[in-house]
Amino acid sequence: MLLLYYIRENNVPMLVVFMVGFYYRDMKNKIIFTIIGIIASLATFCVPAFADESSDNHLFFRAINAGYKDDASSQNYDFFELYRDNEQPIELSQYRVQYYNSSDKLADESSFGEASILQHDSAVFGYGKSPQFVDLPAQYLYTFSSSGLASTAGRLRLVFGDEVVDEICWGKLTCDNHAEKFATGAEDNMTAIRCTDDECELAFLYEKYYPSIDADAIAIPEPEAPEIVSCAGLIITELYSYYENDASEQFIEILNTSPETIALEACLIRFKNKDYPLQGSITPNEYYLAKDIPLTKNPSSSLTVELIDGNGVVDSINYDHGQKKGASVALIDEQ
Repeated sequence: MLLLYYIRENNVPMLVVFMVGFYYRDMKNKIIFTIIGIIASLATFCVPAFADESSDNHLFFRAINAGYKDDASSQNYDFFELYRDNEQPIELSQYRVQYYNSSDKLADESSFGEASILQHDSAVFGYGKSPQFVDLPAQYLYTFSSSGLASTAGRLRLVFGDEVVDEICWGKLTCDNHAEKFATGAEDNMTAIRCTDDECELAFLYEKYYPSIDADAIAIPEPEAPEIVSCAGLIITELYSYYENDASEQFIEILNTSPETIALEACLIRFKNKDYPLQGSITPNEYYLAKDIPLTKNPSSSLTVELIDGNGVVDSINYDHGQKKGASVALIDEQ
């Protein structure tokens, strides 16, 4: 049987098999290879191919409803439900749900976010304009089309990477997991619930099943807060803004009064609602000149220069109208 499978799967021409048989001089081997060639030829048509190993998928469609109409809304309880068949949380970031409309054309697809994890057995996802779902977290909502899922026919595919791992369809569109079209009247509308029991006669059970979305079914870990490097201990000791010909003469002098070396990449100079990053580092009791900051040469009113980090303002200095060449605003004896 394995020899036949090898011949079939590797497309070994039957003529080669017969020729190998006739290579032997003794009649016994000729007969054996002739029989193998005949059986292998028949196996091409009669022996089923070995199925490819499927992906290790544990996420499936469990239920679907295209919603019903009433006096208040035309799309009540438009939803689908996913469930997992194991007890392990499932990372949803590589899954997508594709929606095909009643013409069997891809209308849109929805993803679940980068770090979302299905931690409960199932999760319900609702149409974003259904009144039952509009106020719920965005990761549970879809807007495949302006009117939600089509009641007469449609198709949903669960895609992992580039592989379709599950599919559900209804109405005139056909697939292995086929449901009836959905009634739009509230009294007749039923949810199609996929039967997972081996003894089920039909692929779906139909019940008035209108679940609420469990906002705890999907966990989204919060990203770790970035470490805020403090510039505390830095003070502005001098500011020079007035110049005759060259703006490069302007500077802001900063002193490190702390016992630690401070990386200045965490510090900014804020002037007139604009931020100017600093570079390098400053050791204890060392001065640093911040240049290339376009200070107003001789302001008509008081202006403020601030030194800030991720925690807020570290230090500030004011300077007024009346600056003259050679004069600066300086901190004397830290006063």
